[in-house]
Amino acid sequence: MAYCLIFINTNNGHPLLVRSTNILERNEHSPEMILNLLERPTDNQIPLALIGILTSSYTFSTKFGIQLRSCHTDDCTIHFYEYNEHLLMCLLEPTEYDIPNECTQYKLVLLRTLFNMIIGYEYIDQKSQTNPQKLENDLHLVKYYVDTILNDERTFSFGDLTQCADTLCGFDRNIMYSCLKSISDHLHCEHICITLSNRIIASSTGWSRLTQAEQYILTLLITLNDYSNDILPTTRDMPVYLDSIDRSRNYRLVSVRLLGQIYVSILCSSTPKMSEFEDIVERYCHSRIEHIQNLNSLLYPRAFHDDIIFDHNILALLYINRQTHFCASTLEPLKQNMPLSISIKKHRYGLLRQFYMEIVRMEKEKLLPYDNSKNETKMNEMYMLNDDEQIEHKCYFLREQEYFELYVLFDINIPTIAMRGISKKTLLLLRKNL
Repeated sequence: MAYCLIFINTNNGHPLLVRSTNILERNEHSPEMILNLLERPTDNQIPLALIGILTSSYTFSTKFGIQLRSCHTDDCTIHFYEYNEHLLMCLLEPTEYDIPNECTQYKLVLLRTLFNMIIGYEYIDQKSQTNPQKLENDLHLVKYYVDTILNDERTFSFGDLTQCADTLCGFDRNIMYSCLKSISDHLHCEHICITLSNRIIASSTGWSRLTQAEQYILTLLITLNDYSNDILPTTRDMPVYLDSIDRSRNYRLVSVRLLGQIYVSILCSSTPKMSEFEDIVERYCHSRIEHIQNLNSLLYPRAFHDDIIFDHNILALLYINRQTHFCASTLEPLKQNMPLSISIKKHRYGLLRQFYMEIVRMEKEKLLPYDNSKNETKMNEMYMLNDDEQIEHKCYFLREQEYFELYVLFDINIPTIAMRGISKKTLLLLRKNL
């Protein structure tokens, strides 16, 4: 996806942060100002005229009591998100992607959560009025994470779309919950989580009570904190702010790597010390190290345990449990000796995200009923085919009991009549495990 984020101080029209993905293919019909903005290197200056247009359009509508959420040109959609009364976030995307508004708005919620968590809302609010240059420099801290949120292919996550936490599937969580509870009881810590890459293995009740946006950003920080240097650190300790608890004080996000990409993380105050936390994690996890090693080898990168066997026609899938607010996905459902290439995984990831957004878009389109009945129906099944010979996949969507959703990317050679049966069998299998 090609995006451009602009964080503007509306008091003086000064851009505090500009980040953009530069993967948009050139379109000769695109307005040159927008095209250049989406293609230019991320730290370049942007046209002041564009800043003026965006700021004046939003402030003008606000004066007349109109909340401007988005506007459209033939080639670009601009989404507006009010950070506060004098700070504005604008997200630009090519209209050709036709992304549902609620998906883009949630991406803006994630960006706001990121800013608040790393820098702090009160600090941003104050410095934007007293020392905007200092704030602009401080925002350098969030650039790497902003780029990751704008370019979803870095994590292969679906949490930013589904508003559910990414997790793993098909293993006994009791052992990991036992480790987690022992550490939590020893430290009297309410917020603790064990993750593999950017997916949650087990989390405490306190952690699960954080907003979905906060959980997403925390797992992002745990996963990507030092990846810009291709380093897997043993320990991490970074300050964070949590709006859902107390935005006026900062907490510590302390993480210890068990092995591979498995981390134990807690949210705490000044205690415990890092060395103490390491010792406690070692004490309660050492006896489970063989089980943890199995998790690391069996669940990464497939994200499903080897005991879960999928039909050979499935190329990728996304499963969502709306009751527990978890989702599980895989881009390589079949266990293979050689992992898939990054290019194939990116292709499947993009197709699955597009299919999910297509379902969201179709459900949001309200058709006028023939009568005045207020009953609303939900789409529970749908399949998509394509007559284009270059298309090498079919898609199937299935929902059961309102809470359980399955999105499947099938190989093009599967008989269309077989997709429903395989999808139902797969959903039944996944519901037993998550």
